[in-house]
Amino acid sequence: MERPSVTRGTYGGLDSLAVRAGPYEATVLPSYGGHLVALRHAAGGLRLLREPLAAGGGDLSRYLADPVPYGLPLLFPPNRIGDGTFTFAGQTYRFPVNEPALHNHLHGFFANVAWDVVESAATADSARVVLRYVLREGDPVFGVFPHRMTLELDDELSAGGLRQEVRVHNDGDRPLPLLVGFHTALMVPFDPQSTASDCTVAVNLGEQWELSDRKLPTGRTMPRDAMAEAIAGGGGDPFAHPIDALFSAAPGDGRGDGPGDGLGHGPNECRVEDRRTGRRLLYRTDRAYRAWMLWNRDARSGFFCPEPMTCLVNAPNLALPASRTGLRALGPGESWAAVSSISVK
Repeated sequence: MERPSVTRGTYGGLDSLAVRAGPYEATVLPSYGGHLVALRHAAGGLRLLREPLAAGGGDLSRYLADPVPYGLPLLFPPNRIGDGTFTFAGQTYRFPVNEPALHNHLHGFFANVAWDVVESAATADSARVVLRYVLREGDPVFGVFPHRMTLELDDELSAGGLRQEVRVHNDGDRPLPLLVGFHTALMVPFDPQSTASDCTVAVNLGEQWELSDRKLPTGRTMPRDAMAEAIAGGGGDPFAHPIDALFSAAPGDGRGDGPGDGLGHGPNECRVEDRRTGRRLLYRTDRAYRAWMLWNRDARSGFFCPEPMTCLVNAPNLALPASRTGLRALGPGESWAAVSSISVK
């Protein structure tokens, strides 16, 4: 097996970093959202994330038009903000309404901007890339989110898989709303020799939140349907029907190793199990992510998105306490970080 490495190159014409360690390899696009667009278990011939070139037939045009349903894009803020506006800590924010049909702001500001590479290195055991985005006056994003802040994405590969840490530092003198999420697009099946019917998905889902016809939470919860019940219960069909649904994350009870019987090790977890091969794709996230959005587009596209978010969709506009929405402030000079991982067992 090759030694861990980080190599500069191109991916569909975009500058890229190829990261390799153990049986894993990843592709990161610093100039386009700091986006980790590919993660593979090369020894097993497995593709763990939906890749733009694979999905687009060797062309990036679809990806460039809509980068979010691929790989592991950071969303800030995640999902939707109704009418693109809210007030938080005395500051009113007005974001562009980029989902005009529903009159929402969708997916935030950082999924297609250039990030700086501040570290790329390999050791005997791992390979690591650290990207940084510094938001300051004069940046177009500052015009709608007027906060001096620093974002970092730290991607590390080892024999154990991908470890990804996101860090947020408030460099300003006012509290900023912490609105972090990922639009994680897992391949199902992740083994090209398997079929979707070979796979089940389990996620530690809590209560389901009712969504309006604008796909915004009404503030009320609702019973989970049969598909969500099976996924929450330890293994359901990820393509039983199209899903675009919001859930609180239910903490595990510490007794087991999966969502159906407690998470044991602490994080949230999405588990994709291939019954044909016995392999499991494990996506684990810090419990700082208080909610899951589940989305599978049309239930026929071959990918399943368990999207971890630090708070509910449209949280600043909900008439609910922070203990319910997960919304929190990051004070002046404060930092926040959360870790996620993807591996195959």
